[in-house]
Amino acid sequence: MTDERYEFEGLPLNGLRPGTTILVSGPTHVGTRDLGLRMLVGPDGDGAIVVTTNQRARRIADACQRVGLTLTNSSTAILDCVGDEDSGVPARVLPVSSPSDLTGIGMRYSDVYRGFERNDLDRVRTGLFSLSTLLSFGDLKTVSRFVHTLIGRIDSVDGIGMLLIDPAIHDEQTIRTLSQFCAGRVEVREGDEGPELRVRGLPDQPREWQAFSPTPE
Repeated sequence: MTDERYEFEGLPLNGLRPGTTILVSGPTHVGTRDLGLRMLVGPDGDGAIVVTTNQRARRIADACQRVGLTLTNSSTAILDCVGDEDSGVPARVLPVSSPSDLTGIGMRYSDVYRGFERNDLDRVRTGLFSLSTLLSFGDLKTVSRFVHTLIGRIDSVDGIGMLLIDPAIHDEQTIRTLSQFCAGRVEVREGDEGPELRVRGLPDQPREWQAFSPTPE
């Protein structure tokens, strides 16, 4: 394992220490999903695990490639909670029965990481898209328990995690409850000239609103 931070090229964010998971909070239409996907992009040697709860593997794979994430069977995995396994996706796809199957998601995640270890891949970025879907299928207590377990796994392997949520469809208590499991929170909003972000709870990160350019379609 290494103490080298995970960096984010082209974003107004400083690197995250290994073991860090953050809540990425904002409406999808202002670039929150785009931001989360871009945070999965790293140098050669970084792996990525994408948990997709509301888009099929093919669609999320296309979005990953659009933001510059290189997909390979040995370094990228998609846990698809939406549909049957899509063919032709240039990543390892593991189907999960539904977004309500939190045990299945956890088991698949462990399977993937063991495979990464066999490939000597020990720097892994995890993105969950999104917690809002999980909350639509399960209660806050159950989802919180899953989030706590997932974050523990990410920390134990010195990875980083980005968990997306849309605050517009949840009350503040829900956001605060889930935030407490994370090291910090990245908030996203629509600014006067495009999407902006700021960070809460993490040192050496932008606390004021900073503009970032969305990925061209």
